[in-house]
Formats: sequence, structure tokens, C-alpha cells
Amino acid sequence: MAIMNEHTVAEADRLGKVYGDGDAAVVALDGVSARFGRGEFTAIMGPSGSGKSTFLHCLAGLDEPTSGTARIAGTDLGSLDDEDLTRVRREQIGFVFQSFNLLPTLTAWENIVLPLSLSGRTPEKAWADQVVAAVGLEDRLGHRPAQLSGGQQQRVACARALITRPEIIAADEPTGNLDSRSGAQILGLFRRCAREWRQTVLMVTHDPLAAGYADRVLFLADGRLVDEMRQPTPDLVLERMRRFEPQEVR
Repeated sequence: MAIMNEHTVAEADRLGKVYGDGDAAVVALDGVSARFGRGEFTAIMGPSGSGKSTFLHCLAGLDEPTSGTARIAGTDLGSLDDEDLTRVRREQIGFVFQSFNLLPTLTAWENIVLPLSLSGRTPEKAWADQVVAAVGLEDRLGHRPAQLSGGQQQRVACARALITRPEIIAADEPTGNLDSRSGAQILGLFRRCAREWRQTVLMVTHDPLAAGYADRVLFLADGRLVDEMRQPTPDLVLERMRRFEPQEVR
């Protein structure tokens, strides 16, 4: 069992996830353990069906593991009732997904502050100004999602994730629907989250270029953690990923 220390913000301890029963059972996660430190940017990679998104969702409290433990700031998520788990997700974790999930009738600003509005809180002006400036949306706050480009919509989603000052940013394929320039803007923001604001960034991606922005990469295959890389580069990540792709049968 991994032991939490003062620098560990999130921990997976032998996480397992099985979908279905009996002969129809599918093992999505098979005893995955990992720790994530404050100010660390980690990319999670693997072939399709390797369990990378399931791992992120179980670790961040979006899905319930079949076995093992997910801890956020030392708290076992499995010990929480629905109300407390919702509070952890709302206050300690900022989520960014491939789909922007913006409310179409709200302005960019209203979408950004929505997590605060839902909990009856008002934005802290200095932090809100810093977040808006970081995503470069100062002149788009009154626009609705339909009036924004895909890259701008994802920046709104990132600002929404940051507005509560979460300890953790959990991003699932955040650049999957973006062009290369917009993707680079999002990845640069995540790097700033880790280095400047000391947030823990967890990002699922299939893109070696995106993984190259991270401090380390975890590689999953068949539901297991099979490798890890520090100081990744796109070329090194691509070379490593080739080891885990299914081999053609001749």
C-alpha cells in the first residue's frame, strides 16, 4: 500500500474496475496504483481500451471503483456519502473534457462562474481576473458559446475548472477536438497551472505532442500500469507507445 505524504495530493491504491458479471465481465482496471504530487503535471496514455479514462474517472470521483481506494488530499472517496463526494468534486477538482459542456444560454462569464453560483459563492475578483487573463478571454466574456470558436469554448471550460482554485485539474482528452494552435494554448495553460499555481494536473491523452508538455507520463495497457516516463518528449513518448500497441498477426 502506498503511503500518503505531505506532497501527495491524489493517490490510487490498487484501483480495480470491472463492468458486467460472469462471462460478460470486462476488466477495465486491474490493480493500478500511483501517486500524484502538488505542482505535478502527469499525462496518462495507452492504447484504446487500456483503461486510461476509467482510471481518471475513478481517481477523481466520477466513477466508483470495484476494488481499491482513491484518495484526494488524504480522504478516501469511497468513505464519502453523495453530498460530501459532490463537495469534493466541486471544490477540490476542476474538470475539463473533450466536449466543452458549456450551457448554451449562458455567457462565457456565466459559464465560468457556474461552479461558484451553484454553491452560493461569489467570485474572488483578483483570482477571477487572473484566470480570465490566463485564458485570454477578456473581450469575450459577454459572448455565448455559439459565438465562440472551439478553442475559445475550451478556454472557457478551463477557466470554469480553475475558478474554484481546485487542488487538482482532471482533464480527459482536452485537446481532442481542437486544432494544433488552440491545443497548444490549453496545454500551456495546464503547464502554468502546475508550475505557477502548484496545482496537480492529470490529463488523459492519446497525443504524444500533448504528453510532451507534462512532467511525467503513465502508460496503461489492458487495465494495468505498465510503464512510466519522466521528462517526456513527443518522440520518446511515441517510441514508448509503440511497445503497447497490438501487434499485427501475420
